[in-house]
Amino acid sequence: MRLSIIAENSTRSPFIQPEYGLSLHVSTGETSILVDTAQGMGLFANAGRMGIDLAALDMLALSHGHFDHVGGVASLYSFHGPMPVWAHPSVDGRHSRMKNGRVHFIGFHVNKAAIDFRPVTGQLEIAPRFWALEVPRERRDPEFMKNPSHLVLDGPEGPIPDPFEDDLSFVVEGEKGLSVLLGCAHAGVVNILEEIARVFGTRTFFSVAGGMHLADQGEAVVEKITGVLAGRFSVHGWYPCHCTGFKAASLLASRGQNVDWGYAGTSIEL
Repeated sequence: MRLSIIAENSTRSPFIQPEYGLSLHVSTGETSILVDTAQGMGLFANAGRMGIDLAALDMLALSHGHFDHVGGVASLYSFHGPMPVWAHPSVDGRHSRMKNGRVHFIGFHVNKAAIDFRPVTGQLEIAPRFWALEVPRERRDPEFMKNPSHLVLDGPEGPIPDPFEDDLSFVVEGEKGLSVLLGCAHAGVVNILEEIARVFGTRTFFSVAGGMHLADQGEAVVEKITGVLAGRFSVHGWYPCHCTGFKAASLLASRGQNVDWGYAGTSIEL
């Protein structure tokens, strides 16, 4: 079983194209799963160079409806043809960004009715040994959910702070234990791991990979969250990337955690 990071903000390889966004591939041996597409700039070329056949995908899973995670869905779906697309029912919400007093749409452009859309709420095993999971609003501790104020949900009465109801994370059971895949962790990385611990009955994970949305947080918030992560959970290997920020990754490492940045082109045996 293998996790491959196809797209991410940075790379160590001259043959892999970095882009702002995230796309992960999981091969369970039985199922080929793509989690997010990033913006789609490097998806096809990077997958080819990593030996991943996108034409052979069994399904696509989406962590949330931001452009840097779903921007390549239309081109991938056109290339691949019909396949299940698993996401929260609210993935096509009016995700927007406030800039200079104006609202800019940064969400999901694909018509759900035109694809094989499969809704996910609660927790659902969407493939053998692979689960999609949401954190219900009532179990999202606001102390650990610090989304920036410029991310809003537009609506008939104007923009409101985006509640990110569509935020999903993923759990895969590999030979080495449970691994957690994060999109941007808009529900809060601590809240997500707490929910997974509640559902699966363990605080021990082989790996945690993906974005934690700590790059735009103040030092006190990053100090608090990384301290809680190191204190509450046992993780063999952290692979933070995308929106996590190098400061958060460094603080995790300074707390005795095994941390390696999840560059595009990274592959991890699970």
